[in-house]
Amino acid sequence: MKHITSLTALLSVFLPFLASAQMMPDSTVQVCAYWQKGDRAVYECKSSTVKIDKEGKETTANASSETRIFEVIDETEHSYLLQTSYKDVFSSELSMSVGADVLNRISEGITIRTQTDEFGTVEKVVNVDEVTEALRAGIPAIIDGVLAKYDKKDLKELGVSRQELIDTYTAIACRPESIVSTCMEDVAPLLLYHGARLRLDEEYSIPYELQSPLPNTTGTLPLDLHFWVDEEQSDSSFVVIRSFFEADDETMMPFIRESAVNSALTAAPEHLSADKVEEEVDRSIAESHTRVSMKQYTATVVHLDSGWTTEWWSKRIVTKTDDDGETKTVVEREVTLVDE
Repeated sequence: MKHITSLTALLSVFLPFLASAQMMPDSTVQVCAYWQKGDRAVYECKSSTVKIDKEGKETTANASSETRIFEVIDETEHSYLLQTSYKDVFSSELSMSVGADVLNRISEGITIRTQTDEFGTVEKVVNVDEVTEALRAGIPAIIDGVLAKYDKKDLKELGVSRQELIDTYTAIACRPESIVSTCMEDVAPLLLYHGARLRLDEEYSIPYELQSPLPNTTGTLPLDLHFWVDEEQSDSSFVVIRSFFEADDETMMPFIRESAVNSALTAAPEHLSADKVEEEVDRSIAESHTRVSMKQYTATVVHLDSGWTTEWWSKRIVTKTDDDGETKTVVEREVTLVDE
């Protein structure tokens, strides 16, 4: 097995609830959860966003990290209830503008509860209202953290009040679809293949709905997800599943437009109507002949005797082409099980 996690560390985590391995004698592998109430898994999560300009120069737009704690808080014959909580949250972008202590305090006040089926496959987020209220309560502190870095005279010239900013960002962040999308982004990828019985020598392709593929967007992007077992990297204790998807310009452009419009609306002067903002965005996209595509590569390592994902890595590349040339945004994320 050629993955990073130490087998010794893993054994100390999984000894309390080991079951029989699920590498089948018929060249298939079964990915299931074997959890009990009280089981927990702690993950270190890292992410980086790199912008590559038309000359090929790379600039780190954001680097973030956090500790994410999964706990089984209830179980039935046919389902599990998982709780996800956070600590040690850092974002080079948000921690600088808001303040690291503020970001941590708000993040630690948020817990996500998700229901899975008996195999550990995510079915739904069950506490959307609770997460929404936690975010709503934290937004004033975020706005105050940002405003504290500006001169009061400059803020007065902008003509935007503290309450207006709170209302604007609350409306954006507290949309139910945005809440669900964010929650699922943190939980679902680690449990995507639970319940699946996969042949070692076959590549699979299934319809897949990607939640809110770009910042400030809603809805889902329909894709074909291709995945397969990396037999060389797997053994009787761990399975490595690799996946790939891509989206062309036709499917991406509605989300590019929505992201641009929502960003523009946030910064638009009060006298500029929403219709006018949309017209300006559409004109800019058309005049620059903007085209956008996206690709993502992912690897998931699952410990078969417990069902916990031990490592998850993804690389998403969004390529934007216009009359001036090509730029790229590369987002890499890594989630690793750790021994507390």
